[in-house]
Amino acid sequence: MKITRYLLMKDALALTGILGFLFAAMPKGFASPAEDHINDAVTVSKTWVAQIDAGQYDESYAFGCDAMHDKVPQDTWVKILKALRTPWGPVMSRKQISHIYKPDGYEGSEGEYMLITYDTSFKGLDSATEMVVLKWDGGKWRGAGYNAGPKAVATDDSTAQAPADTTETHTEPHMRPVPQ
Repeated sequence: MKITRYLLMKDALALTGILGFLFAAMPKGFASPAEDHINDAVTVSKTWVAQIDAGQYDESYAFGCDAMHDKVPQDTWVKILKALRTPWGPVMSRKQISHIYKPDGYEGSEGEYMLITYDTSFKGLDSATEMVVLKWDGGKWRGAGYNAGPKAVATDDSTAQAPADTTETHTEPHMRPVPQ
């Protein structure tokens, strides 16, 4: 009986060790639902800005959320993007520098928002900043706003900042549960 108990304990310890090893070796790709929700927004922003890069302004408007459609008519959206982006030419490089999750609204609008900022270089504009605003709308992330322009240049070295090596994440601590 003592031998049986010893063997069971030995097997249980071995199984515990194996499970512990598997848990420790598990890839960090297993994100929480909240992290997945935020990562999905970042992926959507890349898709949406790719439409804008390709000059698919009508399609990018269709991808927009209801709040964007209420504020900006489609013809105005297309005119603004053509006037803004055409002179700069194609994108040469783009690096995400931050994303900020706003679970309780943005600029007076209710709902969940994500603000994604890129450091971008265009053929005709070496140093630009792009901001993509997304809104959780109808069970998915949708475009809510886009803005781009020349990067502000510091007048002295004391205010200059180097671009971040990694994405900076700001998430408010009272995050809502992720819709399933």
